[in-house]
Amino acid sequence: MVPVKLLILGAQNTGKTALCVRFITKRFIGEYDHKTEVTYRCSRTVDQETVDLEILDLPCKRSSFLEIPRLKTLIDKTKQSLVFPTVLVANKADLEVGRKVTTEEGQRLAKDLGCGFRELSVAEAVLSVEAVIFQLIRLTLDQQRPLPDRRSYMLTVRHALTRKLTRSKTMQW
Repeated sequence: MVPVKLLILGAQNTGKTALCVRFITKRFIGEYDHKTEVTYRCSRTVDQETVDLEILDLPCKRSSFLEIPRLKTLIDKTKQSLVFPTVLVANKADLEVGRKVTTEEGQRLAKDLGCGFRELSVAEAVLSVEAVIFQLIRLTLDQQRPLPDRRSYMLTVRHALTRKLTRSKTMQW
Protein backbone atom coordinates (compact mmCIF):
# COMPACT_ATOMS: atom_id res chain seq x y z
CA MET A 1 0.00 0.00 0.00
CA VAL A 2 1.18 3.48 -0.90
CA PRO A 3 0.55 6.14 1.76
CA VAL A 4 -1.04 9.38 0.52
CA LYS A 5 -1.85 12.34 2.74
CA LEU A 6 -4.27 15.09 1.73
CA LEU A 7 -5.00 18.38 3.47
CA ILE A 8 -8.42 20.00 3.10
CA LEU A 9 -8.52 23.74 3.80
CA GLY A 10 -11.41 26.19 3.73
CA ALA A 11 -13.70 28.36 5.81
CA GLN A 12 -16.49 27.06 8.01
CA ASN A 13 -19.61 25.94 6.17
CA THR A 14 -17.89 25.56 2.79
CA GLY A 15 -18.36 21.79 2.69
CA LYS A 16 -14.89 20.48 3.57
CA THR A 17 -16.15 17.85 5.99
CA ALA A 18 -19.09 16.99 3.74
CA LEU A 19 -16.61 16.42 0.89
CA CYS A 20 -14.49 14.08 3.05
CA VAL A 21 -17.46 12.12 4.36
CA ARG A 22 -19.06 11.92 0.90
CA PHE A 23 -15.85 10.49 -0.54
CA ILE A 24 -15.38 7.91 2.20
CA THR A 25 -19.01 6.82 2.77
CA LYS A 26 -20.73 8.03 -0.45
CA ARG A 27 -23.39 9.60 1.79
CA PHE A 28 -24.18 13.31 2.00
CA ILE A 29 -24.64 14.81 5.43
CA GLY A 30 -25.35 18.54 5.32
CA GLU A 31 -24.70 19.68 8.88
CA TYR A 32 -21.47 19.40 10.87
CA ASP A 33 -20.22 21.12 13.99
CA HIS A 34 -16.43 20.87 13.96
CA LYS A 35 -14.31 22.79 16.39
CA THR A 36 -11.23 20.59 16.08
CA GLU A 37 -9.30 18.97 13.27
CA VAL A 38 -10.44 15.55 12.06
CA THR A 39 -8.35 12.92 10.29
CA TYR A 40 -10.13 10.45 8.01
CA ARG A 41 -8.49 7.22 6.88
CA CYS A 42 -9.48 4.78 4.17
CA SER A 43 -8.00 2.60 1.44
CA ARG A 44 -8.80 2.96 -2.25
CA THR A 45 -7.52 1.44 -5.47
CA VAL A 46 -6.43 4.04 -8.01
CA ASP A 47 -5.13 2.86 -11.39
CA GLN A 48 -4.45 -0.68 -10.05
CA GLU A 49 -2.52 0.71 -7.08
CA THR A 50 -3.82 0.39 -3.52
CA VAL A 51 -3.57 3.66 -1.66
CA ASP A 52 -3.66 4.12 2.11
CA LEU A 53 -5.35 7.52 2.24
CA GLU A 54 -5.21 9.96 5.15
CA ILE A 55 -7.28 13.16 4.83
CA LEU A 56 -6.77 15.97 7.34
CA ASP A 57 -9.77 18.30 7.66
CA LEU A 58 -8.78 21.52 9.41
CA PRO A 59 -11.35 23.95 10.82
CA CYS A 60 -10.88 27.49 9.51
CA LYS A 61 -12.81 30.61 10.44
CA ARG A 62 -11.93 33.20 7.80
CA SER A 63 -13.22 33.63 4.28
CA SER A 64 -11.62 30.72 2.45
CA PHE A 65 -11.38 32.27 -1.03
CA LEU A 66 -9.56 35.37 0.21
CA GLU A 67 -7.20 33.27 2.34
CA ILE A 68 -6.14 30.83 -0.41
CA PRO A 69 -3.16 32.84 -1.74
CA ARG A 70 -1.79 33.37 1.79
CA LEU A 71 -2.27 29.71 2.71
CA LYS A 72 -0.65 28.51 -0.53
CA THR A 73 2.35 30.80 0.05
CA LEU A 74 2.64 29.55 3.63
CA ILE A 75 2.52 25.92 2.50
CA ASP A 76 5.04 26.60 -0.29
CA LYS A 77 7.45 28.14 2.22
CA THR A 78 6.94 25.27 4.64
CA LYS A 79 7.62 22.70 1.94
CA GLN A 80 10.54 24.86 0.69
CA SER A 81 11.55 23.78 -2.80
CA LEU A 82 9.18 20.83 -3.01
CA VAL A 83 6.31 21.09 -5.45
CA PHE A 84 3.14 19.55 -4.17
CA PRO A 85 -0.17 18.85 -5.86
CA THR A 86 -2.91 21.39 -5.28
CA VAL A 87 -6.46 21.57 -6.56
CA LEU A 88 -8.74 24.52 -5.82
CA VAL A 89 -12.25 23.10 -5.29
CA ALA A 90 -15.33 25.29 -5.46
CA ASN A 91 -18.19 23.56 -3.68
CA LYS A 92 -21.93 24.27 -3.76
CA ALA A 93 -22.09 24.69 -7.53
CA ASP A 94 -25.78 23.78 -7.23
CA LEU A 95 -26.48 27.00 -5.27
CA GLU A 96 -26.39 29.82 -7.80
CA VAL A 97 -28.27 32.14 -5.44
CA GLY A 98 -26.06 33.38 -2.63
CA ARG A 99 -22.88 32.42 -4.44
CA LYS A 100 -19.81 34.30 -3.18
CA VAL A 101 -17.22 33.45 -5.87
CA THR A 102 -17.79 33.20 -9.62
CA THR A 103 -16.41 30.41 -11.78
CA GLU A 104 -14.20 32.92 -13.57
CA GLU A 105 -12.72 34.17 -10.27
CA GLY A 106 -11.96 30.60 -9.22
CA GLN A 107 -10.35 29.76 -12.57
CA ARG A 108 -8.26 32.94 -12.49
CA LEU A 109 -7.02 32.27 -8.94
CA ALA A 110 -6.16 28.66 -9.79
CA LYS A 111 -4.22 29.84 -12.83
CA ASP A 112 -2.36 32.45 -10.76
CA LEU A 113 -1.47 29.78 -8.17
CA GLY A 114 -0.52 27.22 -10.81
CA CYS A 115 -2.98 24.62 -9.61
CA GLY A 116 -6.02 22.74 -10.86
CA PHE A 117 -9.59 24.01 -10.49
CA ARG A 118 -12.76 21.99 -10.00
CA GLU A 119 -16.30 23.16 -9.40
CA LEU A 120 -18.74 20.67 -7.91
CA SER A 121 -21.64 20.06 -5.59
CA VAL A 122 -20.89 17.64 -2.77
CA ALA A 123 -24.64 17.37 -2.13
CA GLU A 124 -25.52 16.34 -5.68
CA ALA A 125 -22.71 14.30 -7.19
CA VAL A 126 -20.57 11.68 -5.48
CA LEU A 127 -18.78 11.04 -8.80
CA SER A 128 -17.50 14.63 -8.91
CA VAL A 129 -16.21 14.29 -5.36
CA GLU A 130 -14.45 11.03 -6.23
CA ALA A 131 -13.01 12.58 -9.40
CA VAL A 132 -11.38 15.48 -7.54
CA ILE A 133 -9.96 13.27 -4.77
CA PHE A 134 -8.66 10.74 -7.32
CA GLN A 135 -7.10 13.63 -9.27
CA LEU A 136 -5.23 14.69 -6.12
CA ILE A 137 -4.19 11.10 -5.40
CA ARG A 138 -2.86 10.67 -8.95
CA LEU A 139 -0.95 13.96 -8.75
CA THR A 140 0.52 12.89 -5.41
CA LEU A 141 1.50 9.46 -6.71
CA ASP A 142 3.09 11.01 -9.81
CA GLN A 143 5.15 13.27 -7.57
CA GLN A 144 6.27 10.36 -5.37
CA ARG A 145 7.49 8.26 -8.30
CA PRO A 146 11.11 8.87 -9.20
CA LEU A 147 11.72 10.47 -12.57
CA PRO A 148 13.48 8.21 -15.03
CA ASP A 149 17.20 8.83 -15.19
CA ARG A 150 17.59 10.73 -18.46
CA ARG A 151 21.06 9.35 -19.15
CA SER A 152 20.09 5.71 -18.60
CA TYR A 153 17.01 6.21 -20.76
CA MET A 154 19.13 7.63 -23.58
CA LEU A 155 21.62 4.75 -23.25
CA THR A 156 18.78 2.22 -23.47
CA VAL A 157 17.47 3.89 -26.64
CA ARG A 158 20.97 4.02 -28.13
CA HIS A 159 21.60 0.31 -27.41
CA ALA A 160 18.25 -0.64 -28.92
CA LEU A 161 18.99 1.35 -32.07
CA THR A 162 22.50 -0.12 -32.33
CA ARG A 163 21.11 -3.67 -32.04
CA LYS A 164 18.50 -2.93 -34.67
CA LEU A 165 21.06 -1.42 -37.06
CA THR A 166 23.49 -4.32 -36.49
CA ARG A 167 20.74 -6.84 -37.14
CA SER A 168 19.64 -5.10 -40.33
CA LYS A 169 23.25 -5.00 -41.67
CA THR A 170 23.71 -8.73 -41.16
CA MET A 171 20.43 -9.68 -42.85
CA GLN A 172 20.68 -10.82 -46.42
CA TRP A 173 18.19 -9.21 -48.78
